[in-house]
Amino acid sequence: MPNLLIVGGGYAGVWAAMAAARRAQDSVRGGGLNIRLLSKDAYLTHRPRLYESNPQDMRTPLEAVLEPIGVGLDVALVTAIDPSQRRVRAQTEQGGRVTYDYDGLILAAGSVLRPPPLELSNARTWSVDNHHAAVALDRHLKEVMAAPAPAENGDGVVIIGAGFTGIELATEMRARLAQHGGRNRADRARVVLVDAAASISEDLGPGPRPHILAALQAAGIEVRLQTKVRRIEGEAIMLDDGSEITAATVIVTAGVRANELAAGLGLETDASGRLAVDAELRVKSAPGLYAAGDVAHALTDDSHVALMSCQHAMPMGKYAGYNAVSDLLNMPSMPYEQSRYVTCLDLGAWGAVFTTGWDRQVEMVREEAKARKHFIMNEVIYPPMNDREAILAAGSMGPA
Repeated sequence: MPNLLIVGGGYAGVWAAMAAARRAQDSVRGGGLNIRLLSKDAYLTHRPRLYESNPQDMRTPLEAVLEPIGVGLDVALVTAIDPSQRRVRAQTEQGGRVTYDYDGLILAAGSVLRPPPLELSNARTWSVDNHHAAVALDRHLKEVMAAPAPAENGDGVVIIGAGFTGIELATEMRARLAQHGGRNRADRARVVLVDAAASISEDLGPGPRPHILAALQAAGIEVRLQTKVRRIEGEAIMLDDGSEITAATVIVTAGVRANELAAGLGLETDASGRLAVDAELRVKSAPGLYAAGDVAHALTDDSHVALMSCQHAMPMGKYAGYNAVSDLLNMPSMPYEQSRYVTCLDLGAWGAVFTTGWDRQVEMVREEAKARKHFIMNEVIYPPMNDREAILAAGSMGPA
C-alpha cells in the first residue's frame, strides 16, 4: 500500500490532508493509499490571529479534522528528510526516535520568525510567531499590568517591524493591555512601532497607507521609521539614532523564513529558504516530493510569487494534496494557480482596511472592512471538524 506523508500541521498541511483524502476517495484505487500527517503538536494553530487577545484559544484539534477522513496523525517533530531514500526521521513527544518510509511526501512545515540582529543584556524579546510564544507574551502582559504602574511615562511597549503583523499588533495593543490592567492604565501606555523602512507598511504599498496612518494615530501609536533597535539592556532600548526608550515589553515581528527542513534537503532555495517547485508543486530534483505553503517558492500566476501567508498556504496545500495522490495513483494532476489576491488588515478600534489585487486597491475601510476581517478570521481559516462530508467538501478542488 503506497504511503503518503504530510509534514506539518499548519494550514498547508491540513488542507493538503483534506484534498488528498478527497482525491483518494474519488479514485477506485484510493482505498489502497495510506495518508499520514506528522505534526509537532496535536493542534492547528491559527497563526494569523495570534496578535489578538486570548491567543490560548486560537487552536483547532487536528484529530477532529483528520480522523473522520481516515488520515492518520502522529505527533512528532521531524528532524531530517532523506529524499534519496524517501525516508523521514522524527522525534516523538516522549523523546523517542522514529523513522517513516514514504512513496510520496508533502513538505508543509511552515516558517519561523527571522530574529533581528540586536544585542541583549539582562533582557528578552517576545513574539506572536507561534502558539507557545503568543501565550507567553499574553502572560507577560498580564504580569506587567499586575505590577505597580511606572512613575514616569507609563508602561512601555516597543514593537519591532511595521509590516502586516506589527501593524495589527500595535493597533490591538491597548485593548490587550486594558484586558489585564484596565482602560485608564492602557491609555497611558507608550506604544512604539519601529521599522528600518522609510515608510509605514512598505510591503503593502501606498493604497492602504493613509488608512493605516489614521488608525495608528487614533490608537496613539508612536511610529519610528528608518530606525533600528541596536541593543536592549534591561528595560532600556537603545536605537541606532542614539535615542533610548524605556519599555518592559519588546515584541519582534520582523519577518519570517522557511522552516530549516527545506534548506536541509540540500536543494535549490530562494532568499527566504523556500524550495523551488514546478507548476504542480513538485520539488525540483526530488522525485515524489511536493512542497506547499511557506516552504514553497511557487508562482500564483505568470508573474507573482505566493506569499508566506495562510491565504496562499491553504490552496497550495490543496493542490499539493491533490497532485501527490494523483502521482501515486497514476491520475491526472493540476497546475497550481491562484489569481485572486486580497489583503484585510485589522486596525484595532479604528476598524480595518480591505484591498484587492496585487496593486492593493482599497475596497473597504472602517466597520465594513472590520466585518470582513471578522468573517475571515472566525470562519474562512477554520477547517470543518467531526463531519466527514464537510471536511471532504472543504478538500475539493474549486476555484482558488
